[in-house]
Amino acid sequence: MMQIAEILAPSGLVPMPFDEAAPSKAHERTLASYLLNRHRGAAAVRDILVADIRAFVDLGQSRAAADLMVVLRMLLARWPETRRRAPRPLAWDATASDA
Repeated sequence: MMQIAEILAPSGLVPMPFDEAAPSKAHERTLASYLLNRHRGAAAVRDILVADIRAFVDLGQSRAAADLMVVLRMLLARWPETRRRAPRPLAWDATASDA
């Protein structure tokens, strides 16, 4: 999965420190709209949100992408189980080193 900096690099944006971005009521409403997909699973909500961030970056809509990044931060803070944990590469598998 691409890092936020890699997603924003083509647009020339620098990822802002999320601690400085205070969520607004509009961010709360946006998160609530994404949470309507919670029946699909928390990971699906995260994936939809990340896909929308990428789409806005591709369209050059940096403000909308930044707003959705705040919403993503809110989601990850409130539902830690939505954080993606990358599987370890097969080369790190203990059984692979014995071969």
